[in-house]
Amino acid sequence: MKIESWNKIGKIKSYLILFFCLVELLLLNFKKNSELMNEHYLGISFVVFIFVILFLTVASKLLSLFGIKFLKPNWNENPISLNLSKSFNFFQFVGYWFTISGIINTLFVGIFYQEIEKESIMKFSYGIALLIGITLSLKWLNKNEQSRTTI
Repeated sequence: MKIESWNKIGKIKSYLILFFCLVELLLLNFKKNSELMNEHYLGISFVVFIFVILFLTVASKLLSLFGIKFLKPNWNENPISLNLSKSFNFFQFVGYWFTISGIINTLFVGIFYQEIEKESIMKFSYGIALLIGITLSLKWLNKNEQSRTTI
């Protein structure tokens, strides 16, 4: 996706993600007694990662059985839409937001505090799960749609 091809909405969305990440860094209170990241957080992250991917794919498949056709998300469209066929635009926006926020917070805390923050790692995994879930959902729906048209 080239930045030159973004319209006004695409640029606003990227500025919003940057703003949300910076506000989160300003509100980060890392001086509290934080426990170290242990296997429980990694396990929870993995379970939620799998759940988000499965939820998006199964929910989109069930809704497609009721006649809703899901469109590929476009960065230049409004993420808040009441049209169910464009609902992946919202999940794409949140997926990029969580991924970028997780990376920025992990780097910030890692550089300045020399520790790993568990919430940032979890947020990163949720964002990646959303993006993978969208991709798998669209592949599954398009595969089934192509098999119906050839029969």
